[in-house]
Amino acid sequence: MSSLGFLLSFVAILACTIAAGLIAKRSVRRSSDFSNAGGSLSAGMVAGALVGGFVGGTSIVGTGELAFRHGLAAVWFTLGGGVAVILLGLCAGRFLRLQVETLPELIGTQYGGRAQLGASLFLSLGMFIQVIAQLLAALPFVSVFWKAPLPLLALIPAALIFAYVLAGGFMGASIVGTLKTVMLILLLLGTGAWLWGQLGGETIVRWWQQGRLSLVVPEAGLGWVQGAAMIVGIFSTQAYLQPIFASRSEREARSGSVAAGLVIILIGLVSAWIGLYMHDTHPELAPREAVPMFFLTHAPSWLAGAAYAVILLSVVMTGAALALSIATILNRDVIQRYTARFRSEESRLRLSRALILGVIAVAYALVCLDENALILHWAFLAMTLRGVTIFFPVLFYLFHISPVERRWAVLAVWGAPLLALAWAWWLLPTTGIDPLYVSGLWSAAALLAGRMTARKTPSLRPMG
Repeated sequence: MSSLGFLLSFVAILACTIAAGLIAKRSVRRSSDFSNAGGSLSAGMVAGALVGGFVGGTSIVGTGELAFRHGLAAVWFTLGGGVAVILLGLCAGRFLRLQVETLPELIGTQYGGRAQLGASLFLSLGMFIQVIAQLLAALPFVSVFWKAPLPLLALIPAALIFAYVLAGGFMGASIVGTLKTVMLILLLLGTGAWLWGQLGGETIVRWWQQGRLSLVVPEAGLGWVQGAAMIVGIFSTQAYLQPIFASRSEREARSGSVAAGLVIILIGLVSAWIGLYMHDTHPELAPREAVPMFFLTHAPSWLAGAAYAVILLSVVMTGAALALSIATILNRDVIQRYTARFRSEESRLRLSRALILGVIAVAYALVCLDENALILHWAFLAMTLRGVTIFFPVLFYLFHISPVERRWAVLAVWGAPLLALAWAWWLLPTTGIDPLYVSGLWSAAALLAGRMTARKTPSLRPMG
């Protein structure tokens, strides 16, 4: 773990990606370059930004951990995410024609300013919780070769987020994401080929007989519902729509999204394969150590160092995409609405960078205060907040279910996440019903009520 080859390859990979992010800074001259790359991303950069934003600790380490425990059903996170990213690409034309940079801006266009403010606040809160989760997920990859107090360990991924995104904004995130995607594909294709050579047909047959290749494990809460939940979450997360808004054209967005979706699914499959393999060869391991220990025990030290750097980069890039999205939403959809102090290009760019720094700093402080936080609990709550806030409002827009009376739309956007929070804190332990179902039903019912009310009011014209 601390060999010279490991450290050299680890540092070399990180140095290359930091250099790419800093080079991208030269392309940032306006606030639009920072927040959405000025609408200049090619298909390859769209794919890189999507993979960079999605593939983090949960996609690789979390999938390997679940596969170690429960088998192939662990792929639902990346399978659902990959399908959702492809669907985003298929809907790219409608998003681009709307000419918005953020999801709350879309909500505001359709349902008014109060709904937009609620979407801005609750989406930002949900993504902020995920930033904390990514910082915590990065800690094992730093501590594996450097034992230090928690504040120093947590400072490394926080500083990497600063270097990758604060320097170059979305352009930097896209360039680094593209580089990371190439490295991930090379690493995991090589890993998959090696595993294929190690495993015989009898191993696959044994896994099948043991039920470890089943996609449904009810006792672990893994099945089709989890895939559907990922689609809801992806469509409700600014970080995954931002590459669509930043693309050169609908064609570039569609091609990049399809490529990214396939890569995400591939990454999940190989990560699950590693978990299955490590369960057979090292059953004594803690499940969360399956992927890290695979590279430490079955790869040369230089390759292990490169793998750790790429996976750490994946964790950091997910946090970076979320931090950038929070800053973009707060800048455009909250601060710009209530003050004219930051209307110039230079001041808007400074504000975006200051917001990112503030998000990272607060997340870092919370990690230092409690490294043993219930990350999975908060991560699921974050996904629920994002999904119930705007999934159905966006769905109503995409399927032309309009007009919707705006007071009911406000009840949907504000009421659903507030109900989700209250349900998670007070009623979930006694009812056992996930807040996603209750608050999602509230959102859909409120919007349908608003649609019925609007149809009875001739003066309400259809939304554009």
